[in-house]
Amino acid sequence: MAAALLVLLGFTLLGIESGSGAGSNISTSIREEGSRTRLTCTLNSSDTHVLGHRWMKGDRVLQEDAAPELTTEYEVDPEERSGQYSCTFLSEPAGRTARVTVKGPPKVEAVDSSVLGIEGERAVLVCKSESFPPITEWAWYKITEAGDQVLNNKSKNTFVVSSETRTELHRHGLDLKADAGEYACSGTNTEGVDRALITLRLRSRLAALWPFLGVLTEVVVMVIIIFACEKCRKPEVVLDEEDTGSAPPKSSGPHTIDKDKRNAN
Repeated sequence: MAAALLVLLGFTLLGIESGSGAGSNISTSIREEGSRTRLTCTLNSSDTHVLGHRWMKGDRVLQEDAAPELTTEYEVDPEERSGQYSCTFLSEPAGRTARVTVKGPPKVEAVDSSVLGIEGERAVLVCKSESFPPITEWAWYKITEAGDQVLNNKSKNTFVVSSETRTELHRHGLDLKADAGEYACSGTNTEGVDRALITLRLRSRLAALWPFLGVLTEVVVMVIIIFACEKCRKPEVVLDEEDTGSAPPKSSGPHTIDKDKRNAN
């Protein structure tokens, strides 16, 4: 009984929306069943056979089938409830489409929940929302022990750019102590407000050079080892040449003995 009353309340509050296609009307409805939201499209009449149905949100296909019925339903994902949906009755030569709009509070998401920056350079923090109605107001905050610090284009070393679906916080000349920490982006539409958190981690300029210095050190050590090996090997070659030059010829021995024998005779 309670569930039936909740469904009836959903119909009463949201009503029935209508859409039209080629040569026929499509009735649409939104039903709230507890935490679930169910969308329904009904084709009032059709001169051609229905070859299937397709549900989309924006340019993304959510569901498709090949059923011939004049009614199709889709259960919305609670995580991305609000938005503009469309149902299409597939037929030849052309399909018929109606749009269903589901309103709800915004769902704000951080593109990256953690951002790494370098001292003295720039970092960009980004949040997005595809909720409907679209975001009408974005806000950025630096979370501190003393409270949330509002950041806007009047703040030092700060530039903010926003649209209905996206906002960016640009921080220039990053300071290790002042800028590192948690930030919050907040989005507001006519149905409510939501926010997401982003952690900005910073490292010093010298830390960024450590990988390069490590490679450079390895190269220098290798050059020193090669040079030392070459230097140790070179005296051995010179010593061999000197020994060969100072030794008397082997053939001189017999000639000297013969000469002494002749003199004795």
